[in-house]
Amino acid sequence: MTTDATVTADHTGSDPAELRSYLLQADAGVLVAVLAQLTGDPAVVDRFAAKISFEPDPPEQIGVTDVETREVLVDAVMAALDQPRPAGALPSDDPALFARIAPLALGTAVSGEYVGLLLEQGGFHPSQPVLPRTAALPTDFKVVIIGAGIAGMAAALECADAGIDYEIIDRNDEVGGTWYTAVYPGIGVDTPSAYYSLSRDINAGWSSYYPQGAEYQEYLESVATQNNLRDHTRFSTEVEALWWDEERRLWQIHSVGPEGTREVSYANAVIPAVGYLNRPRWPELAGKESFAGVSIHSAEWDPDLDLRGKKVAIIGAGCTAVQIVDACVGDVEHLTVFQRQPHWVAPRKRLTDDVPEYRRWLNTHIPFYANWNRLKSFWGTADNNYPVIVRDPDWAADHLSISPANDVLLRMCLDYIDRVFGAGSELAKKVTPDFAPYGKRIIRDPGGYYAALAKPHVDVEASEPARVNVRGIVTQDGRQIDLDVIIYATGYHLDFLSTVDIRGRDGIKLSDVWGDSPSAYRGGMVPGFPNMFVSSAPNYSPGHGAGHNFGVEVMVHYVMECLQLMAQRGVRTIEVTPEAFESYVDEIDRAMADTVWCHTPTAHTYYRSGGGRIVTAFPFRLIDVWQSHRAPIEGDFVLR
Repeated sequence: MTTDATVTADHTGSDPAELRSYLLQADAGVLVAVLAQLTGDPAVVDRFAAKISFEPDPPEQIGVTDVETREVLVDAVMAALDQPRPAGALPSDDPALFARIAPLALGTAVSGEYVGLLLEQGGFHPSQPVLPRTAALPTDFKVVIIGAGIAGMAAALECADAGIDYEIIDRNDEVGGTWYTAVYPGIGVDTPSAYYSLSRDINAGWSSYYPQGAEYQEYLESVATQNNLRDHTRFSTEVEALWWDEERRLWQIHSVGPEGTREVSYANAVIPAVGYLNRPRWPELAGKESFAGVSIHSAEWDPDLDLRGKKVAIIGAGCTAVQIVDACVGDVEHLTVFQRQPHWVAPRKRLTDDVPEYRRWLNTHIPFYANWNRLKSFWGTADNNYPVIVRDPDWAADHLSISPANDVLLRMCLDYIDRVFGAGSELAKKVTPDFAPYGKRIIRDPGGYYAALAKPHVDVEASEPARVNVRGIVTQDGRQIDLDVIIYATGYHLDFLSTVDIRGRDGIKLSDVWGDSPSAYRGGMVPGFPNMFVSSAPNYSPGHGAGHNFGVEVMVHYVMECLQLMAQRGVRTIEVTPEAFESYVDEIDRAMADTVWCHTPTAHTYYRSGGGRIVTAFPFRLIDVWQSHRAPIEGDFVLR
């Protein structure tokens, strides 16, 4: 893991023959981009572009049409690596240079509006400040961040860079959030690992394109170590309440520490970064307490649980269930999968998820190479994927899919079902959804899920259990299934801070404001709650591409800009006006009305609140979200 992969990547001391061997296997489009950045010469694009062919699936390999061109390109890169950067060359993150090389490296046209976003998301330079840094907050200004997952860590790093005093409070005894607490078999990243990291802390050495949770946790721990985040963190401490103290114009933070010790501390601003899927949801299932075997929720997994030779049932068919089934099917004596509703499952595109040695070497040793790999992973599922979630009324009128783009995904998934189970088979019918793809979260097959369902010692029940008894589960049609272990992969309660007593100005409760349809302005801001920025806010999660880290970085940049506005105006509080809040939420809802989530009523999804509103995903392009969060609109706030 490197703090700046574009600076610390170093081939010094490498064997020239080994270097050449790895470069000959490299993505040729990326090599041209690397060469242009090493030399500061955009003309290299004209020299090589015509000889490069694109192979977009999987989207990391680009070839050349002849061996001689590849040899010449490798020679040029090796020479550039051994030479100092020419005087007067364009900077490696120069927007004009980047605009020339990005289409070749990424394999598609790149609109100029994306250049700034891609430079940041590729880690070529940090998020660029918009408001001038000509004023500072008072020296005693303090930010408290609740949660030490990726969102809380990102906020802490930006506070540190800005010279703002901060403290993280986390209920666990280590950083990592979900990746620290969730340890069920097969847990892994379903966003490509090349992208799923902080752009300021790119990990060049992933062992897998979709690594297991333990490897991702190691990455987060390394970020904390390199940046001394633990020195600013109160671990094993649960925040019970946040109360706004109008007299002091500070937030009171009520917490319970180790051994039940209670404390009230204060902060000028708070950033709740605890996510909204934390509390395991057990189904209302008659008799579940009577089962004589082992009952376990995937979110509360016991690492000592041995499934070998056991008769096991898993209730659920979401991402967690898929990963557990894939991981344990070879160990159990018999497995019964209870699915309330099938998901669309996309096939794995490679024979293996292992990152080949040459690519790991190039990522680690060649400047800019890991950055471009990160950016290609982002770009491959970014706004090029946006049409998949937008409804075409004419198309949707007589198709299950909602648009031609959505139909491409549907056909791919249907083909996968037919290949594994046989077209028209009983099992194929059981696993085929009745709603358009993306109506609920799409699932990537880790490699063996569908194959597992087809095994002779695996049964799929296309319904929930009727009840549980001492011996096991009774099915909806009255059959008894005797079991040793029941795994509840039934997800989480959708908690937008509902487990914390948050009271804003005049004692108003956030839970009363939100009810069962939470909403927020940019930066996770709500009228009546000054200086509070909810990181995992309603409608701030990318729904069509990128990953959680994109939303995190956009949000944290915006929060820093808001704090800078406070510094410039010499004020102690910033609070969104009700009018700006309502206008922004109305904009979200109008855009949401045209998305797949509002036109797949049969899909059971946590995206939808109890009130029926889509509350997790945002309905905009990534570029629109990025641009609208570059700087605060001062007229939308009350500054005091």
